[in-house]
Amino acid sequence: MAPLDPPTPIAEWTVDRLRVRVFEDRARLGRAAAADVAGAIASRQRQAGRANVIFAAAPSQDEFLTALVGMGQVDWSGVVGFHMDEYLGLDADHPASFRRYLHEHIFRLANLPPDRLRLIPGEQTDRPLKTCLDYEDLLRAEPPDVVCAGIGENGHLAFNDPPVADFLDPVLIKVVRLDHACRVQQVNDGCFPSLDDVPTHAYTLTVPALLSAPVVSVVVPGPRKADAVLATLNGPISESCPATALRRHEGAVLYLDRDSARLVL
Repeated sequence: MAPLDPPTPIAEWTVDRLRVRVFEDRARLGRAAAADVAGAIASRQRQAGRANVIFAAAPSQDEFLTALVGMGQVDWSGVVGFHMDEYLGLDADHPASFRRYLHEHIFRLANLPPDRLRLIPGEQTDRPLKTCLDYEDLLRAEPPDVVCAGIGENGHLAFNDPPVADFLDPVLIKVVRLDHACRVQQVNDGCFPSLDDVPTHAYTLTVPALLSAPVVSVVVPGPRKADAVLATLNGPISESCPATALRRHEGAVLYLDRDSARLVL
């Protein structure tokens, strides 16, 4: 399939080391991010024969993942798929499981076989420390090349909410208690019917783990993310808004639409 010309941003600038690109709408944002990620994957595959890619699982990623699979520009036979967080105590087939989301939105569509998926077993509740150590071993054996992330309404990266985020975290994955604002977002996103249904704890890759990849693509559409985008770009770099850590990463790109960028345009 011949590559399509990627959409043109309506605005583009840099904050510290973070490149910011704004597009007219979610669909154009998704296609632009997908084109860049496909290029990064291909570049790594030329260098090393394969690319290790960490994916976020959230409704904000829908357009991006649809474009990444649909554009036909990724050699999926050379991709190893990771994910960045999972609820503690949820089975893989639970409707809100991040593993289920990624299977439905990318892994199954891209025909990624189980032996090339590195998934966090969220149902493992009896020995969470061992689960973390085992997944950390996977990350150290196959370091990430590309991270496809989002930003939460409270500025979190993965489940690194402000109360638990640590820019100097000594581990690559940990169990965290979810911030109230984070749990409310899961209800607002339609992932759970009520706050009581949202798990209180989760596994998450840490900020250093996510930013260890040379390429970090951050897809943030929608009006409910506008305040978080403002804090990310204009506030002090601090764990009070974990996404501000992106401003220290030369390979990070923040993709916005008009709605999410309305306070910074």
